[in-house]
Amino acid sequence: MKPKKTLKIFGLLIAMIFISACFSEKKTFLNEFKEGNSKMLVCSVHVLTNEESTYDESSAVKIVDFINEKSYAKAEYTDLLPPANNEWRINEAKILTESIKLFIDYINTQNIETDTYILYVEFLKSGETPSVWAVHYCLLNNEGKIAMRGLLNSKWEAFQDINPKTNSDCVEVFKIDFEEKMN
Repeated sequence: MKPKKTLKIFGLLIAMIFISACFSEKKTFLNEFKEGNSKMLVCSVHVLTNEESTYDESSAVKIVDFINEKSYAKAEYTDLLPPANNEWRINEAKILTESIKLFIDYINTQNIETDTYILYVEFLKSGETPSVWAVHYCLLNNEGKIAMRGLLNSKWEAFQDINPKTNSDCVEVFKIDFEEKMN
């Protein structure tokens, strides 16, 4: 076998091992969350439009109520406020990636109790009369490790079914995805 071809195959194998390790590590933290009777802190929901960035405490409280009703965790609203990713981009995966990075960096500066998870949700809206473009979320453990994340948009069937127009609709989209991941 030629050295160049061998290097390419070796590189591909290393990449596959790395990717599978990342996914299994994420599943490990999710499984830990599912197993325990954990505490969950829910941050105010970040609402980003192409013109402004705001926070919505009432949506966070609805999420707390949902988590508690389903007994997924002992959820409570927190005044922890991770720095918002206020940079609007067409590529929402990049928005989510940057939001998660800011969230992890912030959580790593906090002294969060063991067996505590922190949930950060954001709603993306665009247009003159802002329409909902996406719902993103990330659940971290107290060490800043990702247990769960979601990127939900018009390509997702439940998003299309709900066709979110309000923050309350966005909460419903979040709830469906979160519940699917918990089952």
